Amino acid sequence: MVQFSQAFAAILLATGVVAHPGGNINKEIMRRQAHLDHPQRRTVQSCKRDLVESGWVREQHMRREARLHELRVAAGFAKPHELVRRDPAEAEANYGEAAACTLDPEATEGPYWVSGELIRQDILTGEKGVVVHLDINVIDTTGCKPVTNAYVEMWGCNATGVYTGVAAKGNGDGSKSAITTNALRGLQPTAQNGTATFITLIPGHYVGRANHLHTIIHHGATLLPNNTISGGTISHVGQFYVDQTMLTEVEKTTPYSTNKQTQTKNAQDALFNMGKQGGDDPVLKISRIGSKVEDGLYATIDVGVNPKARQNPQPVNMWTDKGGIAIPNSPWAGYPDSCRYCGGGFRPPTE
Repeated sequence: MVQFSQAFAAILLATGVVAHPGGNINKEIMRRQAHLDHPQRRTVQSCKRDLVESGWVREQHMRREARLHELRVAAGFAKPHELVRRDPAEAEANYGEAAACTLDPEATEGPYWVSGELIRQDILTGEKGVVVHLDINVIDTTGCKPVTNAYVEMWGCNATGVYTGVAAKGNGDGSKSAITTNALRGLQPTAQNGTATFITLIPGHYVGRANHLHTIIHHGATLLPNNTISGGTISHVGQFYVDQTMLTEVEKTTPYSTNKQTQTKNAQDALFNMGKQGGDDPVLKISRIGSKVEDGLYATIDVGVNPKARQNPQPVNMWTDKGGIAIPNSPWAGYPDSCRYCGGGFRPPTE
């Protein structure tokens, strides 16, 4: 069990830092610490032997190489016969040394989760920026097998640090212009190999947080005729990050370079630093499709979950054909000035 450390205490005391403008991330940090201290916590590394012996690691390594090559061929940066493979044994030996995992949430849902999003792979909806083809592998760390019956939900801000589907002070200019679109939001089912695939953007930055993507893992949900899901349970609420060197390159491109908000780098982000503890690594593994980031990127990450865990994140809005509408009595309503979750109070994870 990981004990509360001096480093953690320093982070907590220093959190005049905000999760979003006006917010306080003490709650998110304490939830992450609760995850690290959980007596039954298991990581992807705990499943290394089983995943290697079952052939899953080798299969995923070869599939990811083929997928990157496919993207390069489609973009004109490679020929079909030019696929070069790395020794799968090397990938097996190194697997799990730095892999994202969770039993309890890595972080909270934040004030801009919009429920009722559509099942779709391409979630760009006209937004411009550095396109990333993202594969998320979901692994059951209690049985060391891929999770094949889940829905992965993904959302992030656009290149200039604005979340769609919501209107709030601090979300860009605070206007309602973004509330009528669901760009950069959606869900995908996990396939037989446990993989959910999205086409999205490298997120921009906003005051107080490093660039990051949000994710929620749903289990046992029902697919509805309108291409959304209902019911089921949620085992994981987390955030993914991007290597700082690549972010520096991305932020020099348009429209990221037009963002006038103060940028918080990974090393300055308390939640990023907490996410790196306990053997976890919430940083996407990214490969270039071409020579420049503008040519597109291919990213992967493995997420370990306990499908029986029960989390209760709270949306601020629900997506409809008329745009985002407020959820009655949402604890995020009024963010960042008057919501019930605006302060630093700790809301403990549920099981």
